Amino acid sequence: MKIICLEGCSGAGKTTQYNCLNKYFSDTSYKHLAVIEKNYEPFKTAVEKWYNEKGPLIPFTEQDVKNFAKARAETFKNNFQPLEENLDLIIFDRYFYTSAVYQRSCGLSPEKILKINIEYGSPIPDITFFFDCNPEISFIRSEKRNKLTGKDHLFSINPQKIAEIKKVYINLISRRDEVIIINTEKSIEGITKELISKMEFIL
Repeated sequence: MKIICLEGCSGAGKTTQYNCLNKYFSDTSYKHLAVIEKNYEPFKTAVEKWYNEKGPLIPFTEQDVKNFAKARAETFKNNFQPLEENLDLIIFDRYFYTSAVYQRSCGLSPEKILKINIEYGSPIPDITFFFDCNPEISFIRSEKRNKLTGKDHLFSINPQKIAEIKKVYINLISRRDEVIIINTEKSIEGITKELISKMEFIL
């Protein structure tokens, strides 16, 4: 089973491509599973507990980082590892890179947070696509999405904040061999074709 991860700032196009890839592989002979990990236990409960008790305005602690890492590893072990022999690939919309970037307010470096997640047992993806997008475009997309869904910005509250988050992402992924940067300012169809072509060598 190959693990594919889609990462990037809010509004970069991750969920759109997650849906496109899910549709594409549903029409092929590949056995796949598309995953948003916050919908699976116990990671779901860990996210809800953090949001209800603390939220984005209160800095993370090192214990929060460990709680998320433990829940993520257990979620993979309980929900996805048993399917390993029956799946060709699993596609994640966000993974531990998100934690590494957004939990850095605890004082740990993103690299250290990533290391903690791996040490707890979360597997390293075979490929991670980082969606690179202009912060202004990302913010406009996020605003449009939020108006449709009724959701609010948690961290990406303006283009400047998105630019700051993007910088942290870039610094982190530049040291990761499994990460491929994808420019997502082009057509949706073009991006999907690029993703599929880059996945072919591991499938």
